[in-house]
Amino acid sequence: MSPRKKKSKIANDVSTNTIDFFFKNPNRPDPSQNPASDITTSQSEHAIESTDDDESIARKLQEQFDEELRGSQVEDGRDVVSDSHATTVESTSVLETVESQLVAVENAQEDDNVADKDVNSNTAPLDKSAIYTYIDAIDFSLEPTTFPIDLHTEHITVTPKHAPYALLARLFVQLTSTRSRIKILNILTNYLRLLLFIDKDSLLPSVWLCTNTLGPHYASPDLGLGWSVVSKSLKNVSGVSTSGLKSLYDKHGDLGDVAFEAKVSVRTLGSPPRLTIDGVYKTLLQICEAKGMKSQEVKRKLVERLLISARGEEVRYLTRTFIQNLRVGAVRTTMLVSLARAFTYNEEYHSIDSLPSDQLKDKLLKSEHIFRQVYVRHPNYHDIITSLLQDSGKIDILPLLCPMQLHIPILPMLGSITRDMSELFTKLSKNDEQAVEFACEYKYDGQRAQVHFDRLSKKVSIYSRNLEDMTDKYPDITALFSEAIVLPDATQSFIIEGEIVAIDKATNNIQSFQTLSNRTRKAVILSEISISVCLFAFDIMYYNGEPLLAKPFRERRDILYSAFRDDTTSFTFVKHIDATLHDMPTVSEFFKSAVSAKCEGIMVKLLDTATLPADDISPSSSTKRKVLQSTYTPDIRHESWLKVKKDYSSSSSSDSLDMIPIGAWCGNGRKAQFWSPILLAVRDSDSGVLTAVCKCMSGFTDVFYREMKEKYSEDGENTVPGRFSPSWDVDSPLTPKVWFLPQEVWEIKFADITASPTYTASQGLLSDTDRGLSIRFPRFIRVREDKSIEEASTPEFLAQLYTRQQSRSETSPTIPDNDIIENEEDIYD
Repeated sequence: MSPRKKKSKIANDVSTNTIDFFFKNPNRPDPSQNPASDITTSQSEHAIESTDDDESIARKLQEQFDEELRGSQVEDGRDVVSDSHATTVESTSVLETVESQLVAVENAQEDDNVADKDVNSNTAPLDKSAIYTYIDAIDFSLEPTTFPIDLHTEHITVTPKHAPYALLARLFVQLTSTRSRIKILNILTNYLRLLLFIDKDSLLPSVWLCTNTLGPHYASPDLGLGWSVVSKSLKNVSGVSTSGLKSLYDKHGDLGDVAFEAKVSVRTLGSPPRLTIDGVYKTLLQICEAKGMKSQEVKRKLVERLLISARGEEVRYLTRTFIQNLRVGAVRTTMLVSLARAFTYNEEYHSIDSLPSDQLKDKLLKSEHIFRQVYVRHPNYHDIITSLLQDSGKIDILPLLCPMQLHIPILPMLGSITRDMSELFTKLSKNDEQAVEFACEYKYDGQRAQVHFDRLSKKVSIYSRNLEDMTDKYPDITALFSEAIVLPDATQSFIIEGEIVAIDKATNNIQSFQTLSNRTRKAVILSEISISVCLFAFDIMYYNGEPLLAKPFRERRDILYSAFRDDTTSFTFVKHIDATLHDMPTVSEFFKSAVSAKCEGIMVKLLDTATLPADDISPSSSTKRKVLQSTYTPDIRHESWLKVKKDYSSSSSSDSLDMIPIGAWCGNGRKAQFWSPILLAVRDSDSGVLTAVCKCMSGFTDVFYREMKEKYSEDGENTVPGRFSPSWDVDSPLTPKVWFLPQEVWEIKFADITASPTYTASQGLLSDTDRGLSIRFPRFIRVREDKSIEEASTPEFLAQLYTRQQSRSETSPTIPDNDIIENEEDIYD
């Protein structure tokens, strides 16, 4: 009997009253009346047993439909189980449901025949169902030169319209299964290559979803999905009660794992459409656009729609995407390298086997360099990827396709830290052949800002050092340029950099950073501003349509001074002097005046390019030379910029680190109600791993303790119980009472750095020890609100400080008595 005749026969034979009885059985709970109620396995079985043969047929059809889900779970080492959270989602039409189940049975039978074949054999393209089993077997971790791109392309080209989200979920599974940087790069490179062959339109959405964003950092839309929206959606989709969700969260400690287990036993009498990468991304954008009184309800429905269609591992990573805690190791550097390699391998696709390995390696390195250089000047994956796809993937012309552009922030140049004034002169005095001239500038204690302007549109954009758009926060600064208050007629467009500092208008005295932080941050109304600010400009990177990054600092500074009028009250230039090594007393006095003026210290910048011996302590270092460019190098911490802070010049705790709080224990005695000590970590800029360095219990006030306890409450959104592994990458030999969600940077001073048998930070980066590093007597200084966790100190920087400390052959600085007493009180309280 043909499938169509079979469907017709069942449709005619089924008794309407009997089927109605199956769905309206008074002994069977109605999910539509209480979607969050728990339906036990025994209740479901009792309801089915009480029906006649037609209802048994429907149940068998449902079991047949579930074969696809069962197969995917078994493939991943999990089996589908029924538990107290199992529920059934009903269809609106009984007849349509029965017919759809028959189609599902036919497809399942066809899938069984295909599944028996080896997915890695050179077979004909798979059908729409069996392709998901095939995807679960793809190994992206192979070397790109051995990755069977032709085979996978042949099998996956049959997907309808766009690549399935299951392919991205497979990528996430493999990324989270390893911490090897080589494997992570291979996995991501091969995935991106495959998309370039089967669905180029899904490449950009994949990049955004992999990097846990939906757009460029300076204009990324906000999902605005809190725990309440996601948890309510999970309850409605899975039927798990609030207490059931809490039990699952206590068990796993990760909302993605909770969603996976809650959804794994859901049974549906209809086949929801499978998710696609492009479809998921567009739905997330719809969630961002939901505004107004009923926006939370709209967002919840969109989340539920995605969760209903998601299957297996898709549920886990979709939920992590909702809460923007994906944790797959696809940090910026990794993504840029993988994109460069993917486009390079595809560009050389036809000659990859005959290309010599050295030549291929050189081409890959060149591509990676181009991608990095383009991104730091134009940090927008949309523009980069779209340009490459439209121009046949020619990486060599990418700098022309995505140049430096107004109203797209560039990544800021960073200064190298020096310990004190003596080290500053040591670094500069290594050259005996020429008098190195440098500028000394006040380092103001404010918020670094990058300002873009073009006179034609009168548009002003202000960005933070983290590339966040701050234009609405500073309408008073915006007015200076839009109304041409400080602009000569010759200035048509520019990108400048400066420090926004709080000032007292009555006295023109500089105020503290804490005063600036009390200023309203969003939708600031010009007439209601109570805290005045001044922009102290110190560099210009673009002027009247011409990029200036390649020009020496002396020339850039001259252009800066000629492009603006000094307003003194709201806009001025940083205070500075020019000097050489012969002017050491003058520089020291300038440093003291900066500290007296409530500045953080001074910045020292080479005015012209200089050639210095390499900064190396090996015996042969005197013969090595290095060139210090005075050009502007985005996203590079260069020694042509040196900073000396007043905190570094004190007699103790002279170095500092920008560290991330990642966990805490309960305090003792007076501090029993607070978190103390706090576990601190540095961050690997390549992998994103947070590596523990020390515990800190000094420098906190009771007010700060209370605020921290409220922010990191034990059962809040920002903590995970210590008995669970957090969903972010942490490398710690210690297990705290709670893990903190990494979200802020603290400045920490300390006495010295020591080799540690416990901590693994910087392990393998030093030649004189195979141990990790820790710090003695850490003291909290302040929260670095101007820094994101991506800008925290790295293991490499910690190793540099340790090497510098060892090279001076100094003993540990003497700790003042009050510091020792305070630490002893913390320990024995």
